[in-house]
Amino acid sequence: MTQRISPLRVMAAGASWRMFGSRRAAEILLQAMSGDDEQSRMLAGISLVRAGQRSFELIEKKVEAGEASAPAIRLLPDINGSQARAVLGKIAAGESGEMRLAARECIDLLDRMDALEPDDS
Repeated sequence: MTQRISPLRVMAAGASWRMFGSRRAAEILLQAMSGDDEQSRMLAGISLVRAGQRSFELIEKKVEAGEASAPAIRLLPDINGSQARAVLGKIAAGESGEMRLAARECIDLLDRMDALEPDDS
């Protein structure tokens, strides 16, 4: 069971991650993403998405190290949909359980979004 991280601490970590790239703040956000508190998960997700490419690279490194959580990889399409597809494809092909399911759900979402885009030809 993970320790509960208060929403206030998550907001402070989010600001520190976005403004300064604090690794400790990033770890707090990732812990909150895996926690049981819905409000803290939501705030952490918002902060990670708003930090953009910095967060994408962080989550990608966690995936490569085998330390990523399913809630964290679900953020990848929101951060950078075009880059997310390759990372999610690797997870869907190599992982099992919740990680594989989350990756497949994200790929399906990206496919549906692509189908909605107008054809430029």
